[in-house]
Amino acid sequence: MKKLLIIAICLFSMSPFVKAQMFNVNYQMSIPFGEVKDFTDKTSFRGFDMGYHYFLSDCFSVGGALGWNTFYEEEKNVTGYFNFNKNDDVYAITGHQYRYINTVPMLAIGRYYMTGNTGSIRPFVGLGLGTQWTEKRLDVGLYSSTISRWQFSVNPEIGACIPINEQFAANVGVRYNYATKAANGRIPEFQSLTFNIGIILMR
Repeated sequence: MKKLLIIAICLFSMSPFVKAQMFNVNYQMSIPFGEVKDFTDKTSFRGFDMGYHYFLSDCFSVGGALGWNTFYEEEKNVTGYFNFNKNDDVYAITGHQYRYINTVPMLAIGRYYMTGNTGSIRPFVGLGLGTQWTEKRLDVGLYSSTISRWQFSVNPEIGACIPINEQFAANVGVRYNYATKAANGRIPEFQSLTFNIGIILMR
């Protein structure tokens, strides 16, 4: 209870210094690692996110982000092993495989801006915590194997805001994405490195 009271007093004392809020939209490119790379080895150029950040002071903001990324790879003449519903037998099927991993991260984000609001470029470090919906799909001919689950996600980031005028700024950054395994390992431990570039609306 005492800790909550101290936090409340600190937030209240900072309220006169609240400067701004930001809404941003980013295009994303993601490089897979680990088990994700084993399944879909190629860099993803299909991604975006949108976020909101509220400044508690010149140097600190809190907010959230919602995004979407798709990883895809085609493998020719590969043998895959499938289980069908209500059947414990395993079947080997050879053919062209189309592999997909779709992710929808939902994060709460805290950021520290190293130059406050005084610099022409505002570098920051941040940490996102939340959840990620992941769908893993493998298509071979007429057959498809799909599984989807929620995963716990941790996302450290670095980046910079580059003001254009009083209302708009550019945004660049790099985020490391990590999510835990799900469905007894059928949804793999997720790791990727995401590069963001976008536009910010400031109020």
